[in-house]
Amino acid sequence: MTDRIRLGKMTNPVRGFLHGSAAIVSAAGMALLITRSTPDPARVVSVVIFGVSMMGLYTASALYHSVPWRETWKKRMQRVDHSMIFVLVAGTYTPIAVNVLDGAWRSVTLTVIWGAAAIGIIQKIAFPKVPDWVSITLQTTMGWFAIVPFLELVERLSGGAILLMMAGGFSYTIGLILLAHERPQLFPRIFSHHEVFHILVVLGTMFHFLMILWYVVPHDRV
Repeated sequence: MTDRIRLGKMTNPVRGFLHGSAAIVSAAGMALLITRSTPDPARVVSVVIFGVSMMGLYTASALYHSVPWRETWKKRMQRVDHSMIFVLVAGTYTPIAVNVLDGAWRSVTLTVIWGAAAIGIIQKIAFPKVPDWVSITLQTTMGWFAIVPFLELVERLSGGAILLMMAGGFSYTIGLILLAHERPQLFPRIFSHHEVFHILVVLGTMFHFLMILWYVVPHDRV
């Protein structure tokens, strides 16, 4: 394995700064979503869940990738970091399900997505030796579950919202593919496939945030 360039005691400075910045921007983004969602309590709760899931993922990732943890704590932080991926996926679905879908579609989407997230988190925390492809498959399936209520979403949202939703999904998926194949290597000591993956994750979150801000929050909730 190639030795990584450090910045002081930071083990992966690019990942640390990237996700640390994303965590701060996520907090500001959540504040904006709350302002736009007031005074509807259900709408506010749904965007808070989304905002907390963003901040949680990027804070955990920044800490895991930048702090020189001892081996035991590094493994624990890795479990937290990987678990937060499930939380972000479910958190992203929440405002969409609450504000755009209704009836059985809303209930089924929230139940399936948060149920799958719970399974993924339990697997990461309690059974960390399970092969990575298992959790990656579950995360990808959760991410593309939107195909199930897709016709409902197309009927209720504009083309711009659907394009942003798809752009976010493809950003996450392409990132996972590059991470799995460990390509491109670029500058292995400081900027490689792993950094490209993290950039694509941030882009995916940005696309979904804009979708929620511009189209989901203003949507007339049924």
